[in-house]
Amino acid sequence: MQVHYTIEDLPVFTKAVITIGTFDGVHLGHQQIINTLKQTTAEVGGESVIITFHPHPRKIVSSVVTGIRLINTLDERIELLRKTGINHLVVVPFTDYFANQTAVEYIKDFLVEKFHPHTIIIGYDHRFGKDRSGNFNLLKEKQFYIITS
Repeated sequence: MQVHYTIEDLPVFTKAVITIGTFDGVHLGHQQIINTLKQTTAEVGGESVIITFHPHPRKIVSSVVTGIRLINTLDERIELLRKTGINHLVVVPFTDYFANQTAVEYIKDFLVEKFHPHTIIIGYDHRFGKDRSGNFNLLKEKQFYIITS
């Protein structure tokens, strides 16, 4: 697994099959998404890419940062994800600027421009963009092939 810590120097992915999330703990729900990611990657002959964030987004967007308890450190998360057999892990620096992208900007300027995804796999409750305004329906509207778990 290749680990990328900056989105400015990403390789050009071949038929990128991506999923997005913090993956803290890599619990059963995460494992289901990762298995779907790997299966879809094999079907399309692409590369599997997990996008995660550091620090945890709630530490940036929440006015109350106390009480956010994570199961794993970033290094532990990386090791857990390494064991899944995915091709790439992208650790995105989660900043105020990143948090303030609209959902459409997030899709266009981040997902499409940086990853050129073939397929996006997200959990049924995945939200993104400023004020968590983006969801499965918005991605579907933008005509991505999306699988939810």
